[in-house]
Amino acid sequence: MSKVCKKCGVKHKSSATYCVMCGEPFYNEQGLKARNIRRTVGIILGVLALATVLLFIFTSGPKAAVRRILNGYKRNDPDAVIASYPDFLLESDKIDKNELIRSTRQNVKDMSDYIFMYKLGKAEDPSESEREELMETFRFYADENFSDSDIQGIKIIWADYTGNVPAVWPSRAARFIVIKYEGRWYWWPDTV
Repeated sequence: MSKVCKKCGVKHKSSATYCVMCGEPFYNEQGLKARNIRRTVGIILGVLALATVLLFIFTSGPKAAVRRILNGYKRNDPDAVIASYPDFLLESDKIDKNELIRSTRQNVKDMSDYIFMYKLGKAEDPSESEREELMETFRFYADENFSDSDIQGIKIIWADYTGNVPAVWPSRAARFIVIKYEGRWYWWPDTV
């Protein structure tokens, strides 16, 4: 019994393992199953790798930090918003931590009454003067071990609101300052 190449139609001996004309391999049932399993495993691994990359993109970075904050407001989850503050702010002896947490909880409660949608703008670098002013603020709130190199990045992100936004709000956009501290992006509240 002879084999016929499915690709080019050339006949071969039954013991042939590949087509001498086009190089197409001949698979027996076991070989065909193994090839299909390898292909399926490759596809699954590729999808998992893509999902991991997308998850990393959406859960890290300056925009992800703002997303966590705004979603915390939408879900009435003040703990998520408080967790978005950098440790050196919460540990500072220059602010009343209990008051900061109390006011944050109240703000989240007030804001969560309004169901709003948001769209994030691009992450921008602050101007040199803004950056230096922010660094002065960070130095003020941090302890004596703080150095400028502890802040690996500063970004400004605008969020445009739509939906059930109170008419008393002066605008339909808000500015968020996020800082990269100890390898993670945190929110720096303007009101501190």
